[in-house]
Amino acid sequence: MKKIIFIILALTSSVYANELERILDQANKYTVKIYNSTDTPFLEDSYTPSAGSGFLIDKANGIIITNAHVASYSPALNRVNFKYSNPVQSKQAYIDPELDLAFLKIDPKSIPNNAVEAKLHCKNNYNQGQEVVAFGHPAGKDFTITRGIISAVRFESDFFESIQTDAAINRGNSGGALIDVKSGLVVGINSFGIQENEGLNFALPSYTVCKVIDLFKNKKDPSPLNFNVIFANNKEQGKFLKVSEVLTNDNQLKVGDEIIQIDGIKIENPTQLSHETRGKTNVNLKIIRDNKEQELKLTLKSKGSITDRVGLIFSNVIISDKASSTRLAINQRMANPKGNLVVQNLRSGPASGKLRKFDVIMYVDGKEFKNVQSLHDYLKDKREIEIFFRRPALNEQEKVNYTDFHDKIEVRDVKMLRFE
Repeated sequence: MKKIIFIILALTSSVYANELERILDQANKYTVKIYNSTDTPFLEDSYTPSAGSGFLIDKANGIIITNAHVASYSPALNRVNFKYSNPVQSKQAYIDPELDLAFLKIDPKSIPNNAVEAKLHCKNNYNQGQEVVAFGHPAGKDFTITRGIISAVRFESDFFESIQTDAAINRGNSGGALIDVKSGLVVGINSFGIQENEGLNFALPSYTVCKVIDLFKNKKDPSPLNFNVIFANNKEQGKFLKVSEVLTNDNQLKVGDEIIQIDGIKIENPTQLSHETRGKTNVNLKIIRDNKEQELKLTLKSKGSITDRVGLIFSNVIISDKASSTRLAINQRMANPKGNLVVQNLRSGPASGKLRKFDVIMYVDGKEFKNVQSLHDYLKDKREIEIFFRRPALNEQEKVNYTDFHDKIEVRDVKMLRFE
């Protein structure tokens, strides 16, 4: 009897090993390495070149999936290479800061013949304890796996609904595939790890990506709808959809409303709210208001892709209309309530030592500018301007202080910054 059990276990182990070997052979054929260089970065990015992972999802159209922080939130050069192939240039086709998701497009003719498409798991039914491997290029160790399980699926209030895994996700893994060992399907996109704590790593669930890629391939706007509210979080109760601030006067939602359903589907966090409403304009909400259930019908606009974003460059200063990360509306609300233009980054030049990253531009020569095009048109014939700006600073008690300054700056090389 013991001999029969041993033979069964040996055969099971052999089948498992063969299946894992097949899965990894596929992963080697759809995974790419991405080299990023950003010459003119917005707030979220830096001038430092970086590298990350991605994977092929559409061979006919040359679509690569990766993280937004790998592809960059700014106009950037992203070179993509398959295993044992030369790097090719790509285009930033879609960037979604809410999910830290990006699509890059490459010339389909540049894709190796042996490359295959990754297959996504498109159901929201992840199991705690499910065996997974993270595939990518951790710390420059190209085309490498780390192994673990799905520890939990949770909503991270600073990010998005995430698959937590103890499969190591290190620098270079970002944007790569988190693969289910049994099915070989991609269940997540590796996003980040908490470096000080071993075994705490997070991936974007693939079900959210499935809807975005389907809308994108069908030439529909895949970006999330803008509800123009800020939500409060209560992690202990698992409640993340209670409105704490309303950002427009004509909004039907009120402070204290809790969203519980969208178009008859139960939702629990902002990622699920976003997922269920992408590709739509009209939505039916079920909310709890004053301890009673109520239904609302809303007509909303989408937030759009980051690739629609524009900036202004002059005297080696980059200026745009965001005061903080494009992911969280609360940051923009607190740091820049009037929607003024903001210094995104700067290099050495006439403004060096005067302006800093995060400075809010209040006035230029006594005039207020709320969009970069109008400021561009004003600056193009100027030689010198006086800027009044507000600077946020963290004091010793970790409180943000704001101080107003003014200074004169020589104007050089005025041009607009856009995605290609």
